[in-house]
Amino acid sequence: MRRVLFKFCLSGLLLTLMAVPASSVSAQALTPDQLTLNVERLSESSKASREAIKNVQKELKIIADDMARLDRLLDNPAMLEMLQRVDQLSDEISQLTGAIEQQEHDIDGIKKRQRELYLDVDRRLREVESRGAGQSAGVLTVPKAQTSTQSSLPDTTTSSSSSQTASSSAATGSLATGAATQTQAPSATQAEEKKAYQAAFDTLKEGRYKQAKTELKTFLGKYPNSSFAGNAQYWLGEAQYVTRNFSQGIIEFEKVLQLYSSSNKVPDAMLKLGYTHYELKQFDQSKMILQKLRENHPDSTAARLAAKRLDRIRKEGH
Repeated sequence: MRRVLFKFCLSGLLLTLMAVPASSVSAQALTPDQLTLNVERLSESSKASREAIKNVQKELKIIADDMARLDRLLDNPAMLEMLQRVDQLSDEISQLTGAIEQQEHDIDGIKKRQRELYLDVDRRLREVESRGAGQSAGVLTVPKAQTSTQSSLPDTTTSSSSSQTASSSAATGSLATGAATQTQAPSATQAEEKKAYQAAFDTLKEGRYKQAKTELKTFLGKYPNSSFAGNAQYWLGEAQYVTRNFSQGIIEFEKVLQLYSSSNKVPDAMLKLGYTHYELKQFDQSKMILQKLRENHPDSTAARLAAKRLDRIRKEGH
């Protein structure tokens, strides 16, 4: 209670000191208790101030140390060089990433173009074969007409009347007309076959594999003995292979070997049959068919590709 009263008095004293002139304050005498209390308060304040100053000094020292460390880092040439190198590497990585993306785009384009060229080669070969077949058919019709004419000519060793000569000429014209009709009929059928085959082949070349499978199957069902049948059967297997339907691809490629053994697509069918077994990890079957391809068709392009695949299988340890 006494201390509270003392604080109240001290507060009043301070207000008085602030209100009155300094001369009147100095004129008033303080009691010993008041002086003692003031000294204690001043001592406590001084002690608190010293602690605060020490804390501030510690914080300033920490800040000074951090600043000194930063200065050393900034003044270190090796550190600056490393930072510059990191920036350079970051730029190089960005450039390489862009180059890789461009290369992937180019590779996709090359693969697409390669597939189109591969399919176009078959189309051109079919056209050459078709023209060759048409020319052969035209040559074969000539001997028939000549034979008919020769058979109708009168024998020079026997006498004949003019009526017999006219009769022979009429027979000759009839036979020639029949031969021409027989020649034109296969030509019309071949044109239809070629049109149907070309339509299915174009569908395959455009990458519409599902539709191409349907059209090729329809063609083979309608024209099983066509000169284009072997190629159609091969491309049906190729459509299965491209879409990674390997089990069905094996069936289709084997049909080329079994049903169209005289087709020029037999080496290619054997090669893709080996590739398909390889994709299914059936390495023994793959090696067997590829080796047989090399033995049966040693001078073909397919045989050279088969040799490369056999070498790859051997290097892989299969």
